[in-house]
Amino acid sequence: MKVIDSFLHFFTPRYTNNHRATALSLSSFSVYIAFLLVFQVGLNLIVKVSPEVLGYATNISLSDLLSMTNEKRLENGVTTLQINDQLSEAAKRKAEDMFTNQYWAHNSPNGREPWGFITTSGYQYLYAGENLARDFAESKAVVEAWMNSSTHRENLVNPKYKEVGFAVVNGEYGGYETTLVVQMFGTKAGSPPSVAAPTIPKITEKTTTATPKSVEEIKQESLQVLPAIVANVPVRKADVFGVTKTVSIALAIMLILVLAVDAFLVYERKTVRISGHNLAHLMILFVLLVVLNLISRGAVI
Repeated sequence: MKVIDSFLHFFTPRYTNNHRATALSLSSFSVYIAFLLVFQVGLNLIVKVSPEVLGYATNISLSDLLSMTNEKRLENGVTTLQINDQLSEAAKRKAEDMFTNQYWAHNSPNGREPWGFITTSGYQYLYAGENLARDFAESKAVVEAWMNSSTHRENLVNPKYKEVGFAVVNGEYGGYETTLVVQMFGTKAGSPPSVAAPTIPKITEKTTTATPKSVEEIKQESLQVLPAIVANVPVRKADVFGVTKTVSIALAIMLILVLAVDAFLVYERKTVRISGHNLAHLMILFVLLVVLNLISRGAVI
């Protein structure tokens, strides 16, 4: 009985709590805030001490990146790309260099350009380009982010490119575990002209194909950066972002239910209270729940 009484005392309005659920008291909200802060700090400590237990989880595959990239190209009447091992090696070295030297840009702090990684891999290019991405959890989200950025999209559907290489690398950037995705485009020097792909029905909204750029033009313009991906990246047991978001949403749902029950019981019992704006509180929590659900990870520069 004591357990039931304690439960009712905390979650429902009754004579033992002055007809106001204890879960909705100011002191309880202070505990919720303190819990979330301690919980977040604890997760970050676990990531630093045992990153293999709790870290950044991804479900990105090389095959998905390639197929989705080629799907977007076909939708725009452009020939598909072939995987090139040298470009993939260049992409891998670029991702590792960003982790080693802790930078998030197309050019390294010492001034090395992406083209340096490509030529070092043995790939002699006529045309070349680069897309970068980080903090994404799925292949589809990466490709969609690139397509939603005009500069990245220009690279992705550029008819001058014939080959592509990908790298998806896990590492630590800025003190946190993350995943970098590097996409390297290229056409070898001496390659024959590209042949236009046959026209096919558009699956998505009609878009404009990017204007091809020469090697010199590509070198001079700022590069496109999106979240990075590497083939066969293991998925960790959990990730800080996902766990934190789940706990926050669960807490918001609990408070919404408690407020709803509180309002219903007070109305049914005709209880008179000096204070208590349950409708306003419900609206605030509902908005918070919607915002939490809409929050997504992933960065594009």
